[in-house]
Amino acid sequence: MSEVTAKELKNRTGEILRRVRDGETVTVTVRGERVARFVPLKSTSRRRAGSARMQQLSVIRAVAGKYRGWGTVDEFLQEKRRQIARER
Repeated sequence: MSEVTAKELKNRTGEILRRVRDGETVTVTVRGERVARFVPLKSTSRRRAGSARMQQLSVIRAVAGKYRGWGTVDEFLQEKRRQIARER
């Protein structure tokens, strides 16, 4: 992670954005105070997608362990959603 001043960002925006695109996180400072951070979208998107996928897999594993022979995962999830809706 690197830091650039607001003035550097203004003068070298293209270069800094290329660095971010290539995976670098860049923090912007104004008079020595950190005010913003540029983070590459690809790695953030992958991280979010990976996290969501891990949550889905943990639900599937829990379902598979508790409800063998119950039906499909979709049927189970539909039933769970109905139960939650009734509880509200």
